Amino acid sequence: MLQRLVTVLLPAWIMVSVNASENRGSLGDSSAADVDTDNTKGDHKGGLWWSDLGISLEPCDKDASDDGCLDDSMWLLHPSSGFVEDGTLCGILGPSGAGKTTLLNALGGTTPRGSGVFITGSVWYEEILPLEDTDIPRQMSHRHHLSQQDGDIAILSQHDNFFAMLTPRESLELASYLEFLKQKKNDATIKDNHKQVAQRKLSLLGLSSVADRRIGDRTKIGANTGGGGWIPKANKVISKVRTNGGLSGGERRRLSVALELITEPKIFLADEPTTGLDSAQAEKVVKLIAVLAKERSVPSICTLHQPKSTIWQTLDSFVLLAPGGKVCYAGKRKDAVSYFKDLGYDCPHDVNPSEYFIDLVTVDTEDVEQAIVDKKRIDVLHRRFLESSAMKNNTGAIKPPPQKVRSSFSLRRRRFSMSSMVRAQLNGFTCICRRFYALLRRSWRQNSRNLQVNFIRLSASVVQAYLFSTIFSSIQEGKSVTKSIADRVALLTYGVINMSMMSLMKTLDLFARERGVVTREQMRNDYSSLEYLLAKVVAEMPLDAVFSWVFALVLKHLTSLRTSLADLAKTYCLMTVASVSLGFAIGSVTSTVESAMSVGVPVMVIFMIVGVINPSGVSSDDTPNFVMSFLRNLSPIRWAIEAVVTAEFRDMTFGEKDRGRWGKLKNLPKMGGLALVKDGNEVLANLGLAHASYSGLMSNLAILSGVYLVSSWLGLCFCGPKFINVAPNR
Repeated sequence: MLQRLVTVLLPAWIMVSVNASENRGSLGDSSAADVDTDNTKGDHKGGLWWSDLGISLEPCDKDASDDGCLDDSMWLLHPSSGFVEDGTLCGILGPSGAGKTTLLNALGGTTPRGSGVFITGSVWYEEILPLEDTDIPRQMSHRHHLSQQDGDIAILSQHDNFFAMLTPRESLELASYLEFLKQKKNDATIKDNHKQVAQRKLSLLGLSSVADRRIGDRTKIGANTGGGGWIPKANKVISKVRTNGGLSGGERRRLSVALELITEPKIFLADEPTTGLDSAQAEKVVKLIAVLAKERSVPSICTLHQPKSTIWQTLDSFVLLAPGGKVCYAGKRKDAVSYFKDLGYDCPHDVNPSEYFIDLVTVDTEDVEQAIVDKKRIDVLHRRFLESSAMKNNTGAIKPPPQKVRSSFSLRRRRFSMSSMVRAQLNGFTCICRRFYALLRRSWRQNSRNLQVNFIRLSASVVQAYLFSTIFSSIQEGKSVTKSIADRVALLTYGVINMSMMSLMKTLDLFARERGVVTREQMRNDYSSLEYLLAKVVAEMPLDAVFSWVFALVLKHLTSLRTSLADLAKTYCLMTVASVSLGFAIGSVTSTVESAMSVGVPVMVIFMIVGVINPSGVSSDDTPNFVMSFLRNLSPIRWAIEAVVTAEFRDMTFGEKDRGRWGKLKNLPKMGGLALVKDGNEVLANLGLAHASYSGLMSNLAILSGVYLVSSWLGLCFCGPKFINVAPNR
């Protein structure tokens, strides 16, 4: 059944992946389908625009710019308009809870769809292109909406997400390689080109000195290494190992910036880029963003919390938010002091303007009377800003949102010959294979390099097998078989539970920690969920199975279990595969390590309860209800225990020591379903396994593993982040 499923799904997945890849490639050609073209004079400027952008708890039926659209308490972000010019850095300032991240998510199109909020207004990017062959200098304005999937938007989150066992060089090389594949660059120089891009990013952001140091620790593994910095060349000296941590906070932040700049974005957004950094490192990061914005001529926006004066001077413009998402200022930094002075709020010369402006829009919640005064002041500032914005809008300073127009070339029907279609399919399949190999190599490095964890798991497998053999000492050569019947069932059961829990816990922890990186890469459409999942399966399951094989080997050597080493090892290895698949399925629908553990542990406990064999025996008259039958069929522990118990007791006969006049009765269990049994087949009959076969139970366990893997794929496809589209519906 599983083979037929794979035979049907694999060709379909290849065709869907290739077609999706073709669609991604054609997006760049048809991106002008949603643009508004305008010819302007040479003094026009491009950048990021937003018009009447607001976020509310209820839908707004009227024009968003209308103050009477909704009650004031319904707005998380009051509608406002603004503009950030190319090559400039804009800061979003305000007290805690003012909506800084909310505004940034709205500008970047990353407001979660399940957040229960409604977005009004529009956001677009205006690109200015010079017109040649004209006597008068003129420019052509392209207004279009950007997409993070196409690499147009780079978003630096508050928390840095990396594969801890990789180096900065390997992380950047992989990101660059995936970007090259996404752009359909299948030429022979792709291997060298993506490494050159990674090296330029490392040099640009000052990470060359730590390029080959693992991110999660300060283990230096060779500056000039083969294979992306994993195995040092023979003629190079390996640098000394540092054990006091990995990259510093500033280095990790710069690496995050480098990863976001791989895609050559049109805008750069950063959510609290100074989080967790000291004042000196925070200043360096903000200045770096400002320099990159100017060099690349892209608008950059970052949320800041109490920036010091040197960071304040780095900003070209800023947006001032008050509690409730009320915009009190949005414009150039150099004009802010005079603007607020005209409103009656003169910033003292010896005070940092950013601190003064944030204090202006802060509400003192501990003093009721002062809170009323603060809210009135904020309402005045917000109203005056809206009035000034309306004046700019009337004079053309704030442009209306772009209309969707279809360019003539997007209407042309594309014709393909049979040879070109076959070539496109082959190229798409080649890209799939290359992405899979790159993801496989990353997963293998992440698992194999963690020597400490692998050594602990290996040692635990050996020690636990020894402890089990000591606890159940009756299962030894030369001792009564009948006396050890109950111990054999218990030993095999505890072994299954032990291997399943170890594999599940490790998978949940690792899968959840990788989720942030995978989410970032899939938001950029770097690869499909199935490619990532298959790479993890191939990279992790063999390594996990090795620990189960070691456990089975030691257990078989230290006990007199009747089942063969091959059957014992196959059962524990397949049980590990099933547990890892279950961990993938749970991890695919959870977002954090804590939530994954909170779901995974109770699920495994339930599967353990319904899967353990009842020592009192099973009666043919006891038929479990639908819920219990359903849970038992989903329990990998149930199938593994039944398989290994069947292999142990099928056709078992009792030895000579058990054939004495009183020996048999004396050594047999006195209670439960194992009492007074004659042979191994009667043991299985009393446990409800009279007609069970080892091969059939193993097949069920394999099918269950496949079901969990398919569930993991569906979870990654449908439980990933989904965002609200802020494009105007016009």
